[in-house]
Amino acid sequence: MSYCVYLLMSNPSVAFLLPAFVNQKSTQRQQFLDKLNKVVKSPSIVLLDSNEEDESRWNNLIIVRFAHIRLFGESFRLGLSAALNLGAEKVVTFESYSVINATWFTDYLNGGNLIESGRRNFREMVVTELSNLLSFGNSYNNFSFNRIITKEAALLLRDTKLNGKSFMVESINILNAHGIHNTEIIREEYGKDNKRINLAEMVESVIKSFNKTSINYSLISSFSYIINLLMVYTSLSLGFFYPLAVLLGGEISGFSNFIVNEKINFRNKGFLSSAYRFGKFNAFILAVVAFDIFMISIISKYMLAFGRTDFSIISTFSIIIVSAVSLFFTNKIIWGRGNHQKVFL
Repeated sequence: MSYCVYLLMSNPSVAFLLPAFVNQKSTQRQQFLDKLNKVVKSPSIVLLDSNEEDESRWNNLIIVRFAHIRLFGESFRLGLSAALNLGAEKVVTFESYSVINATWFTDYLNGGNLIESGRRNFREMVVTELSNLLSFGNSYNNFSFNRIITKEAALLLRDTKLNGKSFMVESINILNAHGIHNTEIIREEYGKDNKRINLAEMVESVIKSFNKTSINYSLISSFSYIINLLMVYTSLSLGFFYPLAVLLGGEISGFSNFIVNEKINFRNKGFLSSAYRFGKFNAFILAVVAFDIFMISIISKYMLAFGRTDFSIISTFSIIIVSAVSLFFTNKIIWGRGNHQKVFL
C-alpha cells in the first residue's frame, strides 16, 4: 500500500483544526499559516483560537475563530464541534505548529483515520504498551497529534471528557472500542516538538485506558484463576499426577474463560471465527500448561535447596507467574483488536 499520493487540498469539506494556536508566538503563527496557505490550492477552512490574524493575508484560507480555552482537550472538542457544524468530512490536526510540520498531511489526505508519529521515547513506549494491554489496542505511539480524523471518528471524540496527554491516549481507545479503523504511519522525527510526559501524565494515561471491556475481562480472568486453583487442588487431592492436574485445571478454566469473553464480553459472532480463535486459545493454554510444569520443577528445586517443601505455596506462586505471562499474550494474540494498522517508513 502506498501512502505517497501527495494529494493537495482542494475540498473545503476538509478542515484544519488548530487548538491552542494562540499560545504560539505571533511570528510562528504567521509563518505556519503562510506555509499552509502555499500547500492548499483552493479555499480551505482553518479553525483557530487566536484573534490576531488578518485573514486577507491568506487567499486560500478561510479563517474561522472559536473561543480560546486553557484546557487542551476542551479546546479541541470545541474546535471539533465547529468543524462538524461547518460540514467537514475530515479534520486535520497538528502535533506542533512548526513550519516544517505544516505540510505533514499532504501525503495522506486520501486515506481514512490516520496518525502520523515519529519514533517513540522510552516513557511513551511504556505508556503505550500498558495502554494497549489494558484496552486491547494496537497503537505504536499514543501521543502523536498529527492526525486525520473522519467525520465518524470526530462525532465520537467530540463527546469525550479528558484533557492533555490522557485525552490523546483515550481518543485512540475510543475508536478501537467502536471498531473504527486507524492507520498509523511511523517515521523518523523531522522538526516536531520533542515533548516528554511526566509521571502524573503517565499514570493518568494508563489508568484511563481501562474501559468496560477491560474491566469485564479482569473479572472473568479472576474467576477463571479461581477455577484453575480449585481444579488443580481438587485433582491433586484425588491423587492425580501433577501434570495431569494442571492440564485439567488449565483446560476447564481456559474453556470457561474463552466462552464468556468471546460471546459475552467481546460479543464476537460467527462459529468459524470463534472456532479459529478457540484453536489458537487452546494451543496457547497447552503452552501455558507446559510452561507451568517447567516453572514448578524449577521453583521446587530452588526452594528445596532451602528446605521449604510446602507444595501449595510453590504451586500458587507458579500459577501467579504463569497468569501474568498469559495475560499479556492472550491480549495480543487472541483478543487484541486489529483496528489499528501500523506502517513503518
